[in-house]
Amino acid sequence: MSNFENAKVQVKQGWLQGYIEENVKIFKGIPYAAPPIGDRRFKHPEDPGKWRGVRKATQYSAAAIQHVMEQEDLPANVHGVPQFLAPSQYEEDCLYLNVWTPAKTPEDKLPVFIWIHGGGMVAGSGCEVVCDGIGFAKRKDIVVVTINYRLGFFGFFAHPELTAEAGGTSGNYALYDMRKACMWVKENIAKFGGDPDRITVAGQSGGAAGTGALHASPLMKGIISRVSIESGPIYWGFMQPGPRKNMEDLGVEYMNFIGCKSIDEIRRKDAWELFDSYEAFQKSKGIGPMGFGFSFCVDGEFIPKPYSEIMDNHEFNDFDVLMGSCAQEFPAVKVDEYSVEKYDEYLKDAFADSYEDMKRWYPASNAIEAAKQVSTIASDIMLLGSAKLGELTHAKGVNKAFIWLMSKENETERGHNDGSPHCAEMPYVFGRVDHGERNPFFPYHWVGADYDFMELIQNYWYNFAATGDPNGPGLPEWKAYADKFDIINLNNHSAMIPAEEQEKYYYYYDKLLSNNYVVRLFGAPRFSPKDE
Repeated sequence: MSNFENAKVQVKQGWLQGYIEENVKIFKGIPYAAPPIGDRRFKHPEDPGKWRGVRKATQYSAAAIQHVMEQEDLPANVHGVPQFLAPSQYEEDCLYLNVWTPAKTPEDKLPVFIWIHGGGMVAGSGCEVVCDGIGFAKRKDIVVVTINYRLGFFGFFAHPELTAEAGGTSGNYALYDMRKACMWVKENIAKFGGDPDRITVAGQSGGAAGTGALHASPLMKGIISRVSIESGPIYWGFMQPGPRKNMEDLGVEYMNFIGCKSIDEIRRKDAWELFDSYEAFQKSKGIGPMGFGFSFCVDGEFIPKPYSEIMDNHEFNDFDVLMGSCAQEFPAVKVDEYSVEKYDEYLKDAFADSYEDMKRWYPASNAIEAAKQVSTIASDIMLLGSAKLGELTHAKGVNKAFIWLMSKENETERGHNDGSPHCAEMPYVFGRVDHGERNPFFPYHWVGADYDFMELIQNYWYNFAATGDPNGPGLPEWKAYADKFDIINLNNHSAMIPAEEQEKYYYYYDKLLSNNYVVRLFGAPRFSPKDE
């Protein structure tokens, strides 16, 4: 029996010993970069070191340092669900990845799917139970890779001294980590039976914003072929890279807060001591532990200019694009405090110029329906960021974009009341059977429609990773984006959104294109005059 059949491979750095489960070879905790500690803190990732002998790759590595919600701190309805937490410790030494491969031989050249986890780039890990790769890899001939990357403070801290040290840039270490992981995969994945010329990077929520940055960055040319951006559009989205100076000024403010005089001094401090001080710093500014402080920025190198300028000028990479979001991404109002009357008042106030149309597009006969419709409005507006990228990709004329809206609901009363929330596609993409009750981490007993939908979604996502086109035999036709609004509605009866249902998108699109309004998506959404 060959080494590969025994889940043993030799990568550039040395031999790895994984294990086999359900005919899938699994390798966990593989270092793709050197530990970003000490003198390497707040620097771009460096090559991992080599090792001698055989390195065990049978357990997850540490998750990145972040605010840790201990079990007793979780909401009451989360107790008894320990998989909500990363099944590992949290450390600064976190630059590791995991591989699931169903390949029979290293020569199989299967498509590769790299997953960038969500969490607003301040939380999460590549070892969450919902993104365990076995459920996708074992059902489809695809190599699944999940990664950790630096988060929040350690992933994005910027400072003028760091900018001078690096020759004109600082911050965005998390994005460089993502790139480094992709480079490691490009160089080594053939040893796992993967095709280095068919690499898709997929990300959800904060991971989608990171994936969008990879799509825009000139530093990603030639490394990957495709991107799948799920529920995190940057264009008109809720995460936007701002000027580097904003992050540098925040860095100066933080250094003053903790009394550090130099970057050398801050590099010598204990990582958790720094993070605890950062949380105190955030609290002093009225920002909670999961709030945004340090985040990605237009650093002049990874993101060389404002994102919208890169996209509008067609300077983004020639990658195939799969992109979309869910029909009820975030709860916008509290259903037990809402009513049809409040909903009507909201529509009159927020959409005075289209009040009658909004009532027709989003009817509600009770408080539950009204609360769901407010979330649907916000999600429909959010979807236009994906449509815009589809339009830009089509206009560039090199690659195709396939845009989706997911309205599949859990087959329960609560599922139909709440709709299709943020993260709803993840259990189906990863084949995590009996997960996805409102949140992908929570148990939900699947019925036949859920299994059918998993098969549909996995086929679409696999075909896209394999060929750049999600279509295949027996699947509902999914048109590449060419005209407004070529979007597929993914549900129990998936089909392209018909023209008669697109009227509302034209209304939002005109608002978003206008220089007179800004969109406010959190809470009950509205378009506000810019001068407010």
